[in-house]
Amino acid sequence: MKPAFAYDEVFEANFRREAHRAAKFRHPNVIAIHYAGKDDDIVFFSMDLLEAGLKDLMRVGQGLDPDVIIKVGLDVASALQFAHTHEGGIVHRDLKPDNILFDRHGNAVVTDFGIAEAATNYTAATGTTVYVGTPKYMSPEQARGQRVDHRSDIYSLGVTMYEMATGEAPFTGRDWFELGRKHIEELPALPREKNPDLSPDLERIILKCLQKIPADRYQSADHLRTDLTGAMGGAVQRSVVVQVAPKETEQERQATPAGRQAEAAAQTPDQQRPFAGYEATTKPPKKKRRIWPWLLATAAVLAGTIAAYTYDLQGFRTLGEEKFPMLAQIPYIGTGATYATGFFYAAVEGGATVEDPEFRLTFSGPVDPVSVSRETVRLIGPGGEQVQAELTLRSENRQLTVKALERLDYETDYVIQITEDLKSATGLPIFLDSRDALPGVEFSFNTRLTPPDSEPPLLVESNPTRDAQSVPVDQLLTLRFNETIDPSSVGGDNLQLRDDQGNVAQVQVSLTEDLRTAQIQPAGALTYSTRYALVITPGVTDRSGNPVAADSIPFITGAAPPRAPVRPASISVTVTPPQATQRVKLLIDGATVGYLPILNRQISPNRRHVVQLVGTDMNSTYTVPLHTREILLEPGQHFDVQEEIQAFGSITVAAEPFADVFIDGERVGSTPLAGYVLFAGRHTLELHPTFENERNFQILRREIQVPPFDDVNLGRLALPPK
Repeated sequence: MKPAFAYDEVFEANFRREAHRAAKFRHPNVIAIHYAGKDDDIVFFSMDLLEAGLKDLMRVGQGLDPDVIIKVGLDVASALQFAHTHEGGIVHRDLKPDNILFDRHGNAVVTDFGIAEAATNYTAATGTTVYVGTPKYMSPEQARGQRVDHRSDIYSLGVTMYEMATGEAPFTGRDWFELGRKHIEELPALPREKNPDLSPDLERIILKCLQKIPADRYQSADHLRTDLTGAMGGAVQRSVVVQVAPKETEQERQATPAGRQAEAAAQTPDQQRPFAGYEATTKPPKKKRRIWPWLLATAAVLAGTIAAYTYDLQGFRTLGEEKFPMLAQIPYIGTGATYATGFFYAAVEGGATVEDPEFRLTFSGPVDPVSVSRETVRLIGPGGEQVQAELTLRSENRQLTVKALERLDYETDYVIQITEDLKSATGLPIFLDSRDALPGVEFSFNTRLTPPDSEPPLLVESNPTRDAQSVPVDQLLTLRFNETIDPSSVGGDNLQLRDDQGNVAQVQVSLTEDLRTAQIQPAGALTYSTRYALVITPGVTDRSGNPVAADSIPFITGAAPPRAPVRPASISVTVTPPQATQRVKLLIDGATVGYLPILNRQISPNRRHVVQLVGTDMNSTYTVPLHTREILLEPGQHFDVQEEIQAFGSITVAAEPFADVFIDGERVGSTPLAGYVLFAGRHTLELHPTFENERNFQILRREIQVPPFDDVNLGRLALPPK
């Protein structure tokens, strides 16, 4: 933090609070903050060291490769979406190339979240304006001094992508006021005028980010990510690796004779003199202080404490012990008490990881080792239960380490409790500080947020097992994974049962209550003595969208038991009127048999079958139910199904622009809609503009007449503009 604010308690509190808040973010495209603290007049936080950034890639007047622009845009938009929607939402307010770095894999990482929030809260609390943002990249509403939201960050990202695409910012000016005026009033030059190689899609995305009115921009970073993904090539994204030349370190530069000469020439005579410096660390070097003022202060407090003991002036006596705990140990002067002077965990204050956490407590005096036990020093969970911990005394019994022996829970409050039975070396209990009348100490902390899940689910068990023999043909097949599976990803397309000819068997797939075990039930009995494979595709994912590795579980069904031959039963199905014949399909037990008429179809006797008739269009997958019944036939028995069915037809419709299709008030799909089947007669058709177009177009309503057993093509309908 700038030294100018180091002694402003309100600004410092805001700075540290926002650093702690940003530190709770755990996202691959957001910088990881580890610790926030203060040393003398230096207020700081430490974060991951990332040595290369977007600024290192950019050259004046030279645009970057479009794939790199899209890759950086996707990564930064992912970071913004996370920040805008987590921890109550944080708006960056100062997004620019300097605040976009790269990790060792070439992924963009956004820094400085929360700094602008700290300044804004300071302004609200004190009335003192602290300007945040870089004029070259700030949004029009930010330039006006108006309240900003997440869409201001999308504008700043648009400025950054514009500069990446063209090699120069959309606006330049001599001062802050001229830049602000241009952001508010002027339109930028088209990026393709400066870089003809830029694609129209990417130009459109950049210009949408740069809209003057926030409502005209992308309304979320997620919407921006969707368009950027489409610009990269639809659902199949290309692998883009951002490479930045490594920076020459100071040691490497000075290692060459030319580097040493250049360094010496750039230095003043004073700088060229030898200097007993220090290696820079998180904490600054200790300042040299004169000893005599400290001696005078110590003597004054010592004299005051002696007087306090004599006259029982408890307030002054307490102050002396608090500032100089060693006075408490002096006979006839202090109380002889020992205080818990520190609670430390090497992370952001108040946070701890859940794996092998270790906490360090420090005391003003030595602790009696005999009194240290799990009864006197306890790690307490949220339900009051005690967590097993290892206790270790160090530093002449003045430092106690508490190491949890169990894995802690995520996002949970814990307490380290020191009871009055923990004694100092003098046999007295431990106090929090000299103002506490009661002995005993409690330190509270909270474990960190759950890290984002990036591990794919693993198959840990299958039934049947891999290469199993003589598997019963009616066996329920199961797959068990090591974590919960997304129910929407489990279905017959992602978990398939194939025979040795590659044919896919009809199955019903479901998840057990714990969402870890997939159950695959074949629609009918499997074939005896046949090799099958249970195929797992990457379409099966966990709750975070991580795909399972593709796999195949082969097995062989058992041989058929010997039995006397059984005469099959049979069924014939016809319908009226005759023109419906080639438009009606027969399904038996959910499996398609074919279009009517069906004559003398053999079925299993002594078994209940479900017979279904559905109307369809041979050129589409849409159907309408016509007739359903159950039959149970004996061996050799024949059954005729003759039904007169209700007339039906189909419609085909397209729209400009794309629209959602409603028929008789029910949504049936989106345009283009081809071969949608419904009963013949008059219906009400409505075309609703999609979310992206509802501001510019109205609903189109039309009465349509569906002919019996025929298709009506409505053509391409234009939605009426608003």
